[in-house]
Amino acid sequence: MNRGVVIEDLAIESASGALLLAPTTLRVPSGTVTALVGPSGSGKTTLMRAVLGHLPAGVTRVGGSVHVAATDMFALNSVDLQRFRREHIAFVSQDPGAALNPRMRVDALLREAAHPTVEADPAAVLDRVGLGAQCLRRYPGELSGGEQRRIALALALVREVGVLVVDEPLAGLHGQLRTEIADLLRSLAGQENVAVVVSGHDTKTLHRLADDVVTLGPPPESLADLAVRLAGPVTAAPAVLTARAISAQAGRKTLLESVDLDIAAGESVAVVGPSGAGKTTLSRVLAGIHTEASGRLEVDGRALGLGRRSRRDRRRVQLIPQNPLSTLNPKHTVRQALSRPLKLNGVTARAEIAERAAALLADVDLDRELLDRFPDELSGGQRQRVAIARALAAEPEVLICDEITSALDAATAVAIMDLVERTRIARGIGVLVISHDMDVVARYCRRILVLADGAVVESGETARVLAEPSAAQTMALLV
Repeated sequence: MNRGVVIEDLAIESASGALLLAPTTLRVPSGTVTALVGPSGSGKTTLMRAVLGHLPAGVTRVGGSVHVAATDMFALNSVDLQRFRREHIAFVSQDPGAALNPRMRVDALLREAAHPTVEADPAAVLDRVGLGAQCLRRYPGELSGGEQRRIALALALVREVGVLVVDEPLAGLHGQLRTEIADLLRSLAGQENVAVVVSGHDTKTLHRLADDVVTLGPPPESLADLAVRLAGPVTAAPAVLTARAISAQAGRKTLLESVDLDIAAGESVAVVGPSGAGKTTLSRVLAGIHTEASGRLEVDGRALGLGRRSRRDRRRVQLIPQNPLSTLNPKHTVRQALSRPLKLNGVTARAEIAERAAALLADVDLDRELLDRFPDELSGGQRQRVAIARALAAEPEVLICDEITSALDAATAVAIMDLVERTRIARGIGVLVISHDMDVVARYCRRILVLADGAVVESGETARVLAEPSAAQTMALLV
């Protein structure tokens, strides 16, 4: 029996009639890798959901078919579909950590997922995905993003499925780790005879990885054509954020150790480093989300607690996450997502909220007709713009951008960063950019901070640090 994937002329529309996936045909035999590429909104994630036999509420298949292991995915009832997916398909999302039970250690996660007829050896499975046995006793929250991706792939291995669907596995990873994850997917296909469907925007790595590359939607414009440098002249400005001796823990594990950081009003500063260096932890500490922390933080001269904050202080530092779907309520429209921060900021009249919400969308280059759409009806780039608009509704002094371009195509990534740049200049706010993309860092950030193992290993003017790196970790990021 064919254990692979066969898609014939599949077309999908949203509830509003927008075409989410143009008619698409592809075949993924067992033991091969097919990569899906294309600009944000071209239908990559929609197609992957279809392989699982799942489409969000309001989304309709208007033509075509999907067969996995010779089974029509849309002919199965909900009970049979669940059983079939458990036996034949593993899915790894853009945010694999969200699918890992935070209360279970890795060892327990692997044993629970193991195929019922096979005696699982969790240590051997971890070794297969390049992790040591010491990870078995850790909880998901104690793992880096790269480690969580490997755990998600290990969970697929122990289930012994024939099809692996991986959405944006290279997003947010530095160059060396991207290569390692790509090599791992290649070996899973060849050695385990698995049909792998993978999406992403790192076309160079995906072309090296895949047997077949399928481009969805229109071809993106080149990065060189779209990259516009918007920064103004260097001027001295007072510090809008001052952080001293910031340390953080997760249980007994130290995530950050005595990190100092300054951001001037209207300045953009980059924080970079390998996966697991502590970048996202730092962003969550500064935003008041990660509370197992110590140190001193001031924003615009006002001392802020590293734990619970008042409503007034919460608005001062706004965090835009890598994956806005993880923070946008799928049951709330864009209008509702923008209304809450406006109300918390003192805007209560319904008519004023409506106008302010529309104005915020205009500020991020979106049409007001999107106000009544749900997150599932937006492209990745549109969702990221909505996340920025929601952050701006709070009128923050500091905006933290955590890998906000990692899951976007090159053209959309430039547009999003240009939007952040315009906002920084127009509002005079401080911006902290967390990224693995050194082109983004070089183009938009004048100063850089390099983290490794929770500590600062190098810092200074971006041009100097990238031209003459002194730390091995910085050099690795430039490979």
